[in-house]
Amino acid sequence: MAEDKCEIEVKGALVIARIDNPTKRNALGGGVLQDLAKAIETIERDRKLRFLILTSKGDHFSAGMDIGGADPNAMQDRLDLFGSVLTKLEGLPVPVLAAVRGIAFGGGFELAMACDMIMASETAMFSLPEPALGACPPFGALRLGNLIGRPRAKEILMTCRRVSAVEAERIGLAVKIVPDKELNDQAIKMAEDIMKKGPIAVQLIKTAINRDLGGYDLAYKKACELSARVAADFEEGVKAFFEKREPRFKGR
Repeated sequence: MAEDKCEIEVKGALVIARIDNPTKRNALGGGVLQDLAKAIETIERDRKLRFLILTSKGDHFSAGMDIGGADPNAMQDRLDLFGSVLTKLEGLPVPVLAAVRGIAFGGGFELAMACDMIMASETAMFSLPEPALGACPPFGALRLGNLIGRPRAKEILMTCRRVSAVEAERIGLAVKIVPDKELNDQAIKMAEDIMKKGPIAVQLIKTAINRDLGGYDLAYKKACELSARVAADFEEGVKAFFEKREPRFKGR
């Protein structure tokens, strides 16, 4: 059975996308992102589809971007696709709920932030560890402050610490905590409740609340340019990660 994919299920007006890359704790490889991009395009075209649940198979939501085994050009293509998926999730005319269990690290956390709401199981854990590798998580740096306030976002980003499900709910990152075994059912229950409301009203609510989001592409490019200027630090950070040692950053 193929790995590195996103399983898509359509149940009436509800679409459920399940990240499925089991050997890499659901890391976001090219297959996962391509499948998710296709699902988003289907929802954009089909007005009968009214809700998207983004979740995962197995014990974890996503360990982040799959940075192993891809050449530089393929990795850049993957990052470009990832950026497109994030902005399209924010712009979808239907609500998107991230149902998170286990770890949501790096790009996995950014993917959850691009959704309209996060429902967390008791095992959920969030973190943006990129600064420890010498890199800035562009979307996380842009969006986390919008969700939980700038000072707290800076502290979480700069320390790379892990945020538990309990703290995530307390600071407004997650809208609800549920027992792990109930996560799927509770996510569907919330989706069904929202789909009973007027679809135009729901779409207008999302549009109104998201009205000040945008300009991500420009900010993303600027962040990438900054990353290029600190490429030596990032290279050292990744090398240290795989060698399981502390990185020796030089600020360049």
